[in-house]
Amino acid sequence: MSTDLVIKIDTPSDIAFARVLTSAAEAMAKRRGIDRRESLRFQLTVEELFVCLTGMAAPGQTIQTVLTGKNALLRVAFSFTAPTLSLGALNAATAMPVCAEGEPPQDLGLLLAGKVADRFHIERKGENHFLIEAEVDRTYPPAPPVHTPQDFRPPYAARSAGDPGQLAYAAALAAAAYPAWHCPQSFQTPAKFTDMVEDGQIACVAAFDAAGQVAGLLSWTPCSDHGLYFSGPFVFTPREDAANVARLLADAFLESVAREKYDIILSLRATPDTPPGYFESLGALELCRDGACCPQQVLFRHLREDAGMAVWRHPALETFLRQTYDRLAMFRDFLPAEPPATRQRSESLLGAAFDRKRNLGELRPLLDGEDMVDNLNRHVCALRQRGIDNILYYMDISQAWEAALADDLAQAGFSPKVVLPHGGRGDMVVWQYDAAY
Repeated sequence: MSTDLVIKIDTPSDIAFARVLTSAAEAMAKRRGIDRRESLRFQLTVEELFVCLTGMAAPGQTIQTVLTGKNALLRVAFSFTAPTLSLGALNAATAMPVCAEGEPPQDLGLLLAGKVADRFHIERKGENHFLIEAEVDRTYPPAPPVHTPQDFRPPYAARSAGDPGQLAYAAALAAAAYPAWHCPQSFQTPAKFTDMVEDGQIACVAAFDAAGQVAGLLSWTPCSDHGLYFSGPFVFTPREDAANVARLLADAFLESVAREKYDIILSLRATPDTPPGYFESLGALELCRDGACCPQQVLFRHLREDAGMAVWRHPALETFLRQTYDRLAMFRDFLPAEPPATRQRSESLLGAAFDRKRNLGELRPLLDGEDMVDNLNRHVCALRQRGIDNILYYMDISQAWEAALADDLAQAGFSPKVVLPHGGRGDMVVWQYDAAY
């Protein structure tokens, strides 16, 4: 496993220190061997966010900046105190405003940062204390053409796979053999997959035949402090051997995670090769592919007994939540989450990601605002214009303000589909945009 490069710098909230941070960002990108284009993107993200935060941070306060360099990405995290936070210009669906001639656009720095970084995360750490993270990914070549081995030699065995060449080959085989929905995005660029394994972001087990040929793969990654997402099993053998290889992969996976800290295993993209009896269904998403829609089961398995927890529920979600938890026999204490009479800011902020190959768009709430319904509509429109049919929204119902957005989601055409126990800081509700809305 690789060691992250970390630089921590505390500075006054003064734009004069922006150059210090961009120099550190440049040095980190160079040390990690990041291409010049991604290095410049990272430097611009660091600079523009820091400059904007100096205007929002409380006077006399220090901004702590942490730069992290991994094999697969560069990350910047800003920790600061501010009386309020308005970052609407970071929205992926925000367009460049029309301004009078010679007049610079408002929030130009945030607009630039929103376009050049690959993803954002915002967390409220206290009454007026915030953490903002932004990441820039390394660029990788696409998967080369691969051919599945023809002459497998039983018996098969599953174990942890550490050889980067074998892992890249297995990821490429999976991407070629299975619909894109089932595969992590990193399978499209196998070198990224191996770097993420090296970084500790992804873990996996692989199956091999008696000659050492790769016969299958199953990967997983943490989705929270208590839950894991898994993808697979991906099986490359003839059909008569597939069920046996799938069971070997599932057993090796469960054995690998049984002694870890996690309470639950989840999957939104388990393959049809998943062995029966190993997992239970949380419900289904309706996935559209090539003009046709079909259900995709969302699977789970407890690693430890569910001890229950408190969740926030909006009246519009109460029936759905009660029916879901009763069916799953999971105890939850409901707390009332009413929509606020007034909202702190005019502009909301959504985290957005999309993958054309998987025909998937994903939205997460980062900051509430008066324009939440309009913002949801703008993001849906932007994703549809990119040819995305499947749009999911993730609501963490351990957070009262997120649960209170249920009416906004319904107005924007979303419907609750499944609950992911321990999928975030608490339980997550996955909403899906109704294409016929």
